[in-house]
Formats: sequence, C-alpha cells, structure tokens
Amino acid sequence: MAPANTGLGFLEAVPDADILKMADPDDKDGDGISGVPNWIELPDFVKPATNAISKEGRYIGRFGRKAGAHNLLNQTVNAYNQDMGVVTTYSPHDTYTGKELDPEVPNVEVEDLVFYLHTLKAPIQRNTDAADVKAGKQLFVNIQCGTCHRPSLKTGNSYIKALAYKEFFPYTDLLMHDMGKELDDNYTEGTAKTSEWRTTPLWGLGLAKNSQGGNLFLLHDGRAKSIEEAISYHGGEAQKSREKYKALNTTEQQQLITFLESL
Repeated sequence: MAPANTGLGFLEAVPDADILKMADPDDKDGDGISGVPNWIELPDFVKPATNAISKEGRYIGRFGRKAGAHNLLNQTVNAYNQDMGVVTTYSPHDTYTGKELDPEVPNVEVEDLVFYLHTLKAPIQRNTDAADVKAGKQLFVNIQCGTCHRPSLKTGNSYIKALAYKEFFPYTDLLMHDMGKELDDNYTEGTAKTSEWRTTPLWGLGLAKNSQGGNLFLLHDGRAKSIEEAISYHGGEAQKSREKYKALNTTEQQQLITFLESL
C-alpha cells in the first residue's frame, strides 16, 4: 500500500540526532521496545542532509515502509523507477532488466514533485475537545502505543523556512520495530530485518477511509480493514500494547478508536 504523502517535509527535517535519541536497540529501559534506525547506502544522486549522521558509510533512512529512503528525492526517484517503471537521469536503469534507458521525465519535473511533497500540508487533528477523544488519547498513552507512535517531534533546519524548528504531531518515531511473525513478509531493505517496519505516522488516519474509496486498507499490505484489525496484527515489540488493548472494556476500546479517528 502506498503510504500517505502529507506532512513529509516535517519528517525529512527531523535531525538524525533526535532519531538516534529515541532508539533503544538493547532495550536498556526494559519496556520491551527496541527501536532502531535503518542504516542504508545512499545512491550517488542523494546528498546526505547537513545534519546527517553516518555509520560505516551508511545513513539513516526515514521514508518508505522499511525506511529505505534517506530523503524525499530518494523516495520520489525510487517510486518513479520501482513502482511505476519510469526512468530518470537520477535512476536511468530499468528496475527489472537492468538496462539503461533514455529518461522519460525531465529533472525539473522530478524536483518540482519533490518540492510539492515537501510542502504538502500536514493533517490537522479534529474534535480535540471532545470527551471521548481526550479519554482515548490518555488510554493511547497508558497502553504504551505512544512509545513507538510518538505524538510529537521537532524539526531542525530546513531550506523551507516554514518547516524549520517546528513542533509537529505525526505519531511516529521514524524507527524500525520488530512487529512479529504475522507481519514478517521476508522482505528487507538496508539493515532492516524482514519482520521490522518503520513506525507508520498516524496523522491523517481518520481521513484514510475517504481517500481509499470508503474502505480502510491498513498496514503495509492493506490486509487490515479496520483500526481494530490493524491493532490485532501488532506482534513482536507491540504485543504488550495489543494485549493491553484487548484488556480494555468495550467503552475504553471505543474511546481509543475515536481518538485515533480524530487524527
């Protein structure tokens, strides 16, 4: 499933240092959550961010289901080539045959699309003063959903002034987490394990049904047809939160869903 494309400029502007502060590969705090960055090799056309941190020549990915792209240019060029079969001067080889082909779109078109993605407005939460939304938000924290789906992040510098040094509310930590056997699809990118997935931002979740023809298709492959079903597939590091959700009474479960639908 294609990930949502709103608010991506904010996600790109989160400093690598902040992402690493949220990582806990050895679970030193003992909460069962051990998020890790996906260290990826950059293609020649991708210049690392000025505040990027490298590890043995690799850089932190943050876009895509496996965080396999370093920035929006990387993600856009990959999408053109791998998802649509469109070659560019950035990535001139056909992804299936490996043959070098003439570019099908000019660089300016790719760069205009990247700028559009940088500046596409982030979703705004709705009904924030409703009692059930407030109660659901507290339950979200109580059952530790917010440990991975971090409510707020802050940007560092950005060449787009409106994105620089801002607090925003995407509900992600941009890290990889082991989601258990049910979500292990034997696919990997960079240093990601096959059962690891980047925490999906939850902002815009309540608007997703309207953008998907009136039905929900959640998780990386769209298998979940409701928020409740998506929660039921959360294993691995998220299993404790899943069990805590199941232990809530019917009213509390609905309050949590109402909160998620407000995002």
